[in-house]
Amino acid sequence: MITRTTGDMALLTVIAVASVTILAATFDSRRGRSPVGDAFPAKTQPSQTTAEYFPNVVLQTQEGKRVRFYDDLLKGKVVLINFMYTSCPIQCPRTTANLVKVEEALGDRVGRDVLMISVTVDPLTDTPAVLKRYSRRYGAAKPGWYFVTGTQKDLDLIRRRLGVLDDAVDKTQHTGVLVYGNEATGQWAATPALSQPKAIVRSVMKLVNQQTGD
Repeated sequence: MITRTTGDMALLTVIAVASVTILAATFDSRRGRSPVGDAFPAKTQPSQTTAEYFPNVVLQTQEGKRVRFYDDLLKGKVVLINFMYTSCPIQCPRTTANLVKVEEALGDRVGRDVLMISVTVDPLTDTPAVLKRYSRRYGAAKPGWYFVTGTQKDLDLIRRRLGVLDDAVDKTQHTGVLVYGNEATGQWAATPALSQPKAIVRSVMKLVNQQTGD
């Protein structure tokens, strides 16, 4: 049984309003506004606004490579982002297995047109080596799917900016939401990470086609 958290419900409410939702790249931290629901116009230049909004913190991939969250993983890309931890007993294994099906359906577009990013919420346990073993266990070892870790502070900041920080203390309360978007156009949306793979792929491909002009 999956318990809907406050973060889940907030994001899923946005999805119910529109199939593709705009997240607030123009988030104003001084006013404390939530990124969910703060839309910016389609004509806004997202490369200028999202660069300021998304943290460019240094992370490590399952291969031990140092990457910057915005510069290397988001900028100009279509991405799928979920949150997990390797010792999670129920939800994370199901989510990862479901995303493997998404990866298979996307085929060679993963790593070329789309990046998949799984962010741990338990960096003390989930070292790059642990994340690598986990990804291999589920057959998620193809290029283009990054399992990343970093400092707790930086990971919490990423979760907060994506609107999915439920409880910074209890990792078991991490959200079961998959966030996806096109950084180049500023279009972002979310769906339950256990949604039907075909439905996830269909939504993501709309963003890819906008990116490539197909």
